[in-house]
Amino acid sequence: MPLTIAICDDNDDQIAELRRLLGEWSAEKPFALDIDEYVSGESFLFSYPDKPCSLLLLDIEMLRLSGMELAKRLRAKGDMLPIIFITGYSEYMSEGYEVEALHYLLKPVNKEKLFRVLDRYVKKHTPENEVLLECGEQTIHICPDQIMYCEALGKKTQVCLSDGQLLQCNMGIGGVKNLFGSELIFCHRSYIINLRYVRSIGKTEIYLDDGKVLPLSRRLYREINERFITFYTK
Repeated sequence: MPLTIAICDDNDDQIAELRRLLGEWSAEKPFALDIDEYVSGESFLFSYPDKPCSLLLLDIEMLRLSGMELAKRLRAKGDMLPIIFITGYSEYMSEGYEVEALHYLLKPVNKEKLFRVLDRYVKKHTPENEVLLECGEQTIHICPDQIMYCEALGKKTQVCLSDGQLLQCNMGIGGVKNLFGSELIFCHRSYIINLRYVRSIGKTEIYLDDGKVLPLSRRLYREINERFITFYTK
């Protein structure tokens, strides 16, 4: 899966410099990097979370909505999106702690310091139980937490991710289940699910957090229900 980093800064030159540094940092990394650019806090909030990102490089001194105010709005909604503040003034550092910023970098951004912060972020957020899935002609890194459910499509499997992305895997659903072990469970011969995305369970249906309804085999009802209760009470 690609790493998506958003840059929010009202200075075009600063955006270009950060994009250049990110490109240099990611050149030899084993994953793709997507970069989204925003020239104001308002434009970021308008696009997010419909256009999610993994990490935000955020300028503090912006016109109208400052970076600090943007961060406070996110935190007020319970959104803990990792933020790296970038500013020319060190006096903002104490406020950065208040919104639990990942890090704080002064302008002009030092390449080595930025790279160290990014490396620490990637190391912390790369699950050890990632699995490689062959999807078409691509091989994609997937961890169980990203998967909502999988559906059998003949000899292939459609994998639905938590961000709404659909992948078609070159493997039957039994093979996918074996790759992820106990992280995913069968609820029907054609479906495996991730319990963390289950909202409720009926006698013959499973309701997911996004409103999707999946079939539930009667013979699997008791097992699924017990696993669901255990998952949220352990």
